[in-house]
Amino acid sequence: MTKTAEMIIEEDIRKVYLGNLNTVEFDLRLPLVGENGSKITWVSDNELFLRPDGSVTRPWNGIGDRKVHLHACFEYGGLSKEKIYEVHILEEPRKEKIVEALPLKRTVRKDKLALLPGAVVLRADNGHFFSRQVTWEGGNEQVFGQCGNFCLTGTVKDEPILAKLEVEVREDFETEKMDTAPLAHPMDSGETALLPNSVFYRAMENAVAYFQNIDDDQMLYNFRKAAGLDTLGAPQMAGWDSPECLLRGHTTGHYLSALALCYRETKNEEIYRKLCYLVMELAKCQEMFSKKEGFQEGYIGGYSEEQFDLLEQGERYPNIWAPYYTLHKLLAGLLDAYCQAEVKEALEVAKKAGMWVYRRLSRLNKVQCEKMWDTYIAGEYGGMNESFAKLYELTGEKAFLVTAKMFDNDRLFVPMQEKYDVLEGMHANQHIPQIVGCMEMFRATGEKQYYDTAAYFWEAVTDSHIFANGGTGDNEMFFEPDNAAGHLTTETAEFCASYNMLKLTKELFKYHPDVRYMDYYERAMFNHIVAGGDKEPTGDITYFYPLAPGSRKDPKFVNACCHGTGMESQMKYSESIYFHTADTLYVNLFLNAETTWEEKGVKVIQQLEENPGGIHLHFAGEGEFLLKIRCPYWCDGQYSVVENGRNALAKCGADGYINIQRTRATEDIHIRFHCRLRIETTADSPDTAVLAYGPYILAALSDQETFLKFKIQEMEPEKEMKAALIDRERLAFQTEEGGRLTWVPLPEIGNEKHHVYWKMK
Repeated sequence: MTKTAEMIIEEDIRKVYLGNLNTVEFDLRLPLVGENGSKITWVSDNELFLRPDGSVTRPWNGIGDRKVHLHACFEYGGLSKEKIYEVHILEEPRKEKIVEALPLKRTVRKDKLALLPGAVVLRADNGHFFSRQVTWEGGNEQVFGQCGNFCLTGTVKDEPILAKLEVEVREDFETEKMDTAPLAHPMDSGETALLPNSVFYRAMENAVAYFQNIDDDQMLYNFRKAAGLDTLGAPQMAGWDSPECLLRGHTTGHYLSALALCYRETKNEEIYRKLCYLVMELAKCQEMFSKKEGFQEGYIGGYSEEQFDLLEQGERYPNIWAPYYTLHKLLAGLLDAYCQAEVKEALEVAKKAGMWVYRRLSRLNKVQCEKMWDTYIAGEYGGMNESFAKLYELTGEKAFLVTAKMFDNDRLFVPMQEKYDVLEGMHANQHIPQIVGCMEMFRATGEKQYYDTAAYFWEAVTDSHIFANGGTGDNEMFFEPDNAAGHLTTETAEFCASYNMLKLTKELFKYHPDVRYMDYYERAMFNHIVAGGDKEPTGDITYFYPLAPGSRKDPKFVNACCHGTGMESQMKYSESIYFHTADTLYVNLFLNAETTWEEKGVKVIQQLEENPGGIHLHFAGEGEFLLKIRCPYWCDGQYSVVENGRNALAKCGADGYINIQRTRATEDIHIRFHCRLRIETTADSPDTAVLAYGPYILAALSDQETFLKFKIQEMEPEKEMKAALIDRERLAFQTEEGGRLTWVPLPEIGNEKHHVYWKMK
C-alpha cells in the first residue's frame, strides 16, 4: 500500500527517539529529516537552556532543574504536524567543596529583640566565597537578658558544617548612622536636556514616537480582566504579559515610569495625558479589586493573589514567577508618575498597594521572609525595598519603613557588609535592584550598613564581574570573579542588569563624587544601554548583548523585562551628565546637552566639536563657581584647555576631575582629550582582548563564528593594533590583517554579525 503524506509523518514521529528526556545533561541530537523524508523544524520555548540545534546549557548549581518544551514540526507533501517533547534539564553539579563557614560578630542591645544575621559566608576549597542561609541555636530572633559576650553555633543550609556567631550584648547600643545629605546633586529634574545630533538624542526621539503609538487600553488589559472590568475591546498583551504568563502586568509598570520620565524630558502634553489616563484607570481597577471576593483592600495586579500565597507556602519557579517583582514595577511606575510628573492620584494608589503588602508580610517573621527572598526567581522582588523606603520618605508612614526592612536579604547583604564577593552563581538582576534599594534605605534611615552594603557590591561587580561593554552576567547569572573570557556566549550582559547598575552608580556618586563611578557609567551607557536598542521606533531591545564571536544582536519585542527597562533607559541619558554642589559644577559625560543652574543664574551648553575628545562648553550668565570636568580613563591623563581663546593651565585633582574656576568673564572653554586606539585584555585570559577608541568599544564586522586572531605590535609599555580611520562620523576603522576588516563602535551596530572580543596571536 502506498503511504500517504499523513502516514509518513506519523511514522517519522514514532521513529524519532531523543533519549531519556527526564535527566538531560548533554546536548541532544535533533534530526532535521525523518526516516521517510519528512522535514523537521525544532523550536524551544526556553533557548537559555535548550537551543533549536539541540545544544544544552545546564542551569547553574543552586537554581534548580529546568523543564523546557521542545516543539518539532514534521512536514511532508504539503501537510504538517507538531509534536511537543518535555525536556528536563538537570542543574550543574557543584564544582567546589565548602571547607569553612567564616565566623561572624554582632553587637546587640540588652532586652531588645535582636535580628541575628540570616546568612553566613562560606569558603570553598578553590578559594572562592559563597553564602548560605543559617539557623542559630535559640533562633534568628532573640532577646538577650544580660550583658556580656556569647558564642552561638548555627546550622548552615545544605552544608554539613557549623557556623559561629560572637554576640556582644550591651546595655546601650544603637545602629551606626551616617549623614544622609548628598555631597553632589544630579541635575536631573528637567533642567538638563539633550541637544540634537547624537545617537542618544535619536534613541530618545525614537522612544517618544514609540510611546505615542502604544495602545494604553492594551496596557490595561490584564488589570481590567483580573478586576472584572470591561477591557474596551483592547487586544491581549503578548510575550511575558500574555494572559497565560505569570509575570503579566510588569510591562505596564515600566511603561508608567517611561511616560513619567518622558514627560520630564520633553514636557510633551500627549505623553502627560497618556500617563494620567493609565493612573486613573489603575485606580479604578484597585477599587474594583477591593470589592471582589478573594481580594484584600489595596491589592492591584494583572492576576489574582494566588501567586503571593504560593510563594509563602514555598512554591518555586516556574510554577510561580516573581509576584513581588511584578508589583515592584507597578509601584515604581506609580511613584515615578508622582515624583516626575506630579500625578497626585499615583501616590494614593501606591499607598493603598503599600498597605496591602504591609498587612500581608506582617503575618510573617524574618526567617519566613528571608526564605522567600532566597528563592531563585520565584522570590525575586526587584526593588521593593527601594519603593517602600520612598513611600516612607514621601508620606512619613512608619508602616512603609517597617515593610521596607522586611525585604532585607541577608543572603546578599551580610557578605557585602563583611566585604566578601559571593556573587558567583547568583542571579544578577535579581540582586542588583535590591542593592539599589539599600541606597534608598540608607537615605530613609541613615543606617551606615546599607550604604556600606551598596558601596562594596558596586566594587565587587565592577572589579571582577563585568565585560568590556559594562554589562554583567552569563545566562543571567554572575560568573566567577575575573572570568569574563570564560563566558563569551550569546547570552551575556542582560540589559536590565546594566540599567540597574547605572541607577546604583548614580546614587553612589552623590555621596562620593569620584571619577571611577562616572568612568563606569560612561562605559555601560555608551556601549550597552544605547547600543542595546533598535535604531527604529519599534521599542525593541536586545535582552542579552551577545559577546560570542560572530554574534548578531537580536532585539525582540516580547514584553520581556529588558523591553521595560529599555523603554525607561531611553529617557535617562541626561540624568548624570551634570551634578552640582553649592559652589561646584561637575561635567561627567561628554555629549551634546545643555543645563540651567538656576541658583547660579547660569546656562551651560556642551557640544562635541569632535567625537570623542573635543568638547566645547559655552556659559551664559554671571554665576561664579568651580568647574570640575571628568578626566576620563581613556585619555591617559593627556588633555589641553583653552579658555576664552587662550591656553589655560588646569590641574586634575585626586578625585579625577580637572579643576577650572569659572568667573563672570568665562564664556567659552574648549577641552581636548588625547584619544587613541587601545587594547583592553581580560583578567583571566591575557590573549583575549577588545579594541577601543575613547569611550567606545569597537567591534569587527565579520560572519566568522570562531575567534578572529591578530598579530599585535609589541609597543612597550602597551600593545597596539594598526588601524586606519575611514569614517570620522561613524568612527569606523579598518585593519589590513584579516581581510580588511571594518571596526565600528557598538552603538553603530545594526543586525550585522560582529566580534567584540578576539584573540592575540
